[in-house]
Parts: sequence; structure tokens; C-alpha cells
Amino acid sequence: MLRVEYREGLYLPDLDLWLDADGSRDRCVISHAHSDHIADHRAIVATPETARIFRHRVGEAEVTTQVYGERRDYGRYALTFFPAGHCLGSSQILIEAQGERLVYTGDIKLRPNVAAEDAVVVPCDTLVMESTFGDPLYRFPPDVVTFDRLYAACDRALSDDRVPVVLAYALGKSQEALELLLRRGYRVTLHGSNWNVSEIYRELGVKFSGEYERYSREHVRGRVLIAPPGCRKQPMIQNIERRFTIMLTGWALSRSAPYMYKGVDLVLPLSDHADYDELVRLAKESGASCVITMHGPAKFAAHLRELGLNAEHLAQHPHAAAKKQTGKRAATAVEQTLFD
Repeated sequence: MLRVEYREGLYLPDLDLWLDADGSRDRCVISHAHSDHIADHRAIVATPETARIFRHRVGEAEVTTQVYGERRDYGRYALTFFPAGHCLGSSQILIEAQGERLVYTGDIKLRPNVAAEDAVVVPCDTLVMESTFGDPLYRFPPDVVTFDRLYAACDRALSDDRVPVVLAYALGKSQEALELLLRRGYRVTLHGSNWNVSEIYRELGVKFSGEYERYSREHVRGRVLIAPPGCRKQPMIQNIERRFTIMLTGWALSRSAPYMYKGVDLVLPLSDHADYDELVRLAKESGASCVITMHGPAKFAAHLRELGLNAEHLAQHPHAAAKKQTGKRAATAVEQTLFD
């Protein structure tokens, strides 16, 4: 069995192979381009979409790209990427070596994604799975229910001459929100960081269901504004006198949500991660004889063992481990910034 270690990133010592390393590496395979999965590597291996967003966020690097389903031999191992449903270009990584099939899921969502490729379950011998929401508390309602709540909130705000402000991460979540709102016919304006990534989506062939605008202070009335969560206490948002803020996050189901998102008018459980039931389904349907969980609660591996699976927990997210030393305020910042 291939050894799997966590050393500021996932590391397979038998192959000298790094995946989603936190620190700079000579070469690293990247599952997607969220900030907690990338660093200033000299060379990367990724899907074309992830490579493009990596260059936007980090800068130039030596890049090897593989499209989904393309198997490529790297000497001691072969790599194949499969959709993960998390954001555009996000991938599960199949590593074939020493007669074994190991899959690293990266961040994954099995529910359909309106602005990215739908995930698949990849058969394997060993499954290394991100398990952010590996707690039975996190069972998301049907997406259509959450969509309808989003639309109803925007309708109420607009009819009351308020500006709906949808808080969503610049990569992935904001493009989902954008597509959902455009399908419903809303006029949408985007914060600059959300705009930049959305334009890259269009460059890469994503066809949104309408036109949208880049934010300008003079043109917010009658529109839905999409902005990153970190902007909600900044003047750009605070200076909108009549606003209605909506946070999109899987952490909406947390018992701490009222404290985590104090001052937000509505918190909706729209996430780009798998919920508890999806994670269990993924572990079962993969057929893996060994399941390794990471970046989620250690007790999720225990849940899987209760279901008859051979499961162990590898590592917490390093920022989640650090927050234990710094109290509730740091915990809130970590959850809002990294784990949605």
C-alpha cells in the first residue's frame, strides 16, 4: 500500500509526490486554485482551468496541464484527473503506482454545480478524501430549497428599495451565485475580485445566462451585488445605507452561525463542498479498501468504521489546528475564509 503523509500538504513518500502543498515546492500537483490549496511552486501539474486561475492568483510557473480523463505516465506513477464539482477545473487525482489505484479527492461536491463540471465517483483501492463537513449536523437541504430562499430574499429587498448584497468567495461560489441570479433575470454587479474570476470563467468557455457588470458606487440600486465575505465590514458595503446582506456558506448549519456571521441579515447553506451524506456515499461507492480522511473532523473516520469501512484520519487543516490556540475570533475568521 502506498504510504500517505501530511507535511504541510499531502505527500506520497514512495513516489516523492506532492499534492496541494501549503509551501513552495519544485513540483506540485494541484487539485484546484483556492488559496488554501496553492503556493508559489516552481512547477505545477493541473487541469488547464486550474492552471489559468493559478497564474491569475499566484503568478507564472512551469505548467503541465491534463484534461479530465487523460492518463499520463510520469515514470514511477501515472496521473488521471476527474471532475470534483467544487469549482471550475477542480479535480480528483487518480494516482496509479505499484499496482495500486489511489484517489485524492481535493475539495469535492457531488451535487450538481451550475457553474462547473459535475463530479464523478472514481473506483480505487485507497481513497484520500477531504471531509470538511464530515459531521451528521451538516446535511444540506435540497439545493432548490436554498435557491428559492435566495430568490425570495432578493425579491423582498429589491421591492423594499434595498440592495441585496450576496457574500460569496471570488472563486467558485460567486460564479454559482452569479449564474443562479442571472437565470432568474436579476441585474447583477460584481466586486472587482469576483468580476476578475468570472471573466476568466468566460475566457475558459463558461456561458453565463446573461450579462453582468463590474461594481461602481453609482450603480447599485436595482441590482444584486456579489462581493467576497471579507468585504462585508469594509466601506464599500457599509456605505450602502439600505442593504440586505446574504451570506452563502455551508457553515450556515453550524450552531455557532449566529455568532460567526453577526450582522448578516440572512445566512444560507449554499456550499461548494459535499455534505455528510455525500461524503459517506463517496466513501462507499469508491469501493476503496482503505479510506483516509483529512481536513475535517477526526470523528468522521470513526463514523465510517461504524459503517464497516476501513478508515483512518490523517490530518486537520493546519489553519483549523492553529485556531484552537487563538480563540473564537480566530475560529470564525478561519471558517469564513478557508472552509466554505
